[in-house]
Amino acid sequence: MEVLAVILTLVVLSLVGFRLHTHLAIHERRVVSAWNRLDTLLTQRNGLLHMMGLADPDPLVDVQTALRAQEAARRRGDLPALARTERSIRATWDTYLYELSEEKESAPVFSGRTPERVAALDQAITDALARYNAAVADFSALRRHWALGPLARLAGYQTFDPIGPPPDTSA
Repeated sequence: MEVLAVILTLVVLSLVGFRLHTHLAIHERRVVSAWNRLDTLLTQRNGLLHMMGLADPDPLVDVQTALRAQEAARRRGDLPALARTERSIRATWDTYLYELSEEKESAPVFSGRTPERVAALDQAITDALARYNAAVADFSALRRHWALGPLARLAGYQTFDPIGPPPDTSA
């Protein structure tokens, strides 16, 4: 009878451990998926801006410089630099569009609806960034949990950092 109780206890503990491990794996996959989506959108938008810079490089020099810096930060995994360069890209792009509207000129570099496409990709990047940061916050909370934290460390789950300033936890 005691052997049966020990076996049953081991089976229950194994099932609980498997469930906790699966829970961690699902949340880690959400972070990776959110990063992949963000990476894809950044690549699309940066490619579009890069092609515009190739067509007419003079007015878009600052945008091209910021794009190169962001690509380098993205390849290195430098998330603070990625956030800084994203703000720089958006600021220089907005300045460029504002100067064009002040001059009342239609830019010859725009083919089709390029400003609208860039704006749509910027909005999608903002949404993907929010999803990534939320997934990182959820996964980090699981890693701090009393039961899941040691399991995450034993199983070798990696840590993820949010992009941008950390959320305000004082509220």
